[in-house]
Amino acid sequence: MWQERKQGGLGVDSDQYEELCRHFIAEKVGLSLDEVKSVSVPNAKRPGLPEYKHQIDLYWETTDAIATYLNIANAKWRATARVEQGEVLLLQQVRQKIAAHKAFMITSVGFTAGALAAAQDDGIALHIVRPNFDVSELPQGDRVAIQRSLRERASQAPGALYSHRVEHRGLGFDREAAPAGSTAGSAVRPHAGGYETRVASVPSRQTSAPSTNRAIGGAETRGGFDPGSGSRGGGGIVRK
Repeated sequence: MWQERKQGGLGVDSDQYEELCRHFIAEKVGLSLDEVKSVSVPNAKRPGLPEYKHQIDLYWETTDAIATYLNIANAKWRATARVEQGEVLLLQQVRQKIAAHKAFMITSVGFTAGALAAAQDDGIALHIVRPNFDVSELPQGDRVAIQRSLRERASQAPGALYSHRVEHRGLGFDREAAPAGSTAGSAVRPHAGGYETRVASVPSRQTSAPSTNRAIGGAETRGGFDPGSGSRGGGGIVRK
């Protein structure tokens, strides 16, 4: 999915940037590198139609006391061009196809106004992650070697391997206060993993109006794909 080889003559390829983003996610969320996977998820089989898969750059799960959440990310190295609206819409479509709870777009440059609008509409988190070193010095073609080099640099360098800025929070990694204009009934609570959860108050039901069964927060959760079992939640589909 979304593979981009060398760009702008900088000698940085998608594997190198993707591994840097894997390091970023594992560090910020509090996971091991092995828990941030790269997977190919089969699309739901439809009679008479060919099968295909969704290649996911970065795939990880987070768990709290009551549920497990599936997260996916698209890591896009760019020399100068910003991520455009169509790329965010594609990510949203893949998110729906595999029943992921949250999707992140990570890039090295930035996002167009159209990309930001689409992300705000669909709840896609936008993050800018830039290396603080010459990524072209990393090994090429061997992800294990790339991660080994990143770990060595992290142990030797005095600062972080990357700089990070949140363009659209969605499910932000940083611990900023609630944005201006947020509703009084909502609160942002830091999570032990380094990210935040937003808790919204639920208005009381009016006795004069017919009752309506709705999920708290106004949204449903759907199960995700398990790379080990070949099954996907939400629809009860099991692959053989």
